[in-house]
Amino acid sequence: MVSYDFSGKTVVVTGSARGIGRRCAEKFLEAGANVALCGHSPRDIDALLKELEPFTHGEHERVMYETCDVASMESINAFLEAVVERFDALDVLVNNAGIWEATPVGEVTEDMWQRNIDTNLKSQLFACDWFAKYHKENGGGQSIVNISSVSSILTGPNTPLYNLCKAGTNSLTRTYAHGLGELGINVNAVAPGSIATDINKATYSDPSAEKAMCDSLVMGRRGVTDDIANAVLFLTSEESNYITGQVIFVDGGWTLQQAPRK
Repeated sequence: MVSYDFSGKTVVVTGSARGIGRRCAEKFLEAGANVALCGHSPRDIDALLKELEPFTHGEHERVMYETCDVASMESINAFLEAVVERFDALDVLVNNAGIWEATPVGEVTEDMWQRNIDTNLKSQLFACDWFAKYHKENGGGQSIVNISSVSSILTGPNTPLYNLCKAGTNSLTRTYAHGLGELGINVNAVAPGSIATDINKATYSDPSAEKAMCDSLVMGRRGVTDDIANAVLFLTSEESNYITGQVIFVDGGWTLQQAPRK
């Protein structure tokens, strides 16, 4: 098992109440970081600290949680400012928050457009922008990881807005990698494939759906949150500080779908 040391580092993970974001937060805590979590709904901080106890080993001061509407630039700015006020630093930004909505082609409304763009893309851009301004004023940071998706390069009949937003994430990642290189900040994206979370649990509750997906993947299984969190930790560690502007597909070979695995 690879072991990372983020002691003394401050990490923000957006959309970290559950799923991929939550697992990233847990692994950063396990590696010694101060971690700021956020979600759309308020949380009982005592209950959250109890849940995170296996990863903090009683060092509760390393955890903070804020309610944050990532679709609002004002809310994002307030959250990031609160992080710096609490920990006096911000070294790593993981832009994970987002939504997925099934939206058939030809049925997209302006409200759907705005909701998806604001939550999935605008949120990442303005968090990156805040991070960039902060480090231009206070010295170089460490790294940014944006969560993209295989949908950034694949197409589907019911996800035009999600596909568009995640393609935008890839472009945003390369743009900020170019702009922040002079500060020694590397910016990359992780693009998950089908990852088992509570968000898609209902979709794969039918064993035949699970089998069909697994049979289409080169690795023969769907991913788990650890698969994504491990990639995120690597890309924000010192071991990857010469990697920037890249989109790393962690998809079990989904994007190699030239033919079924068997």
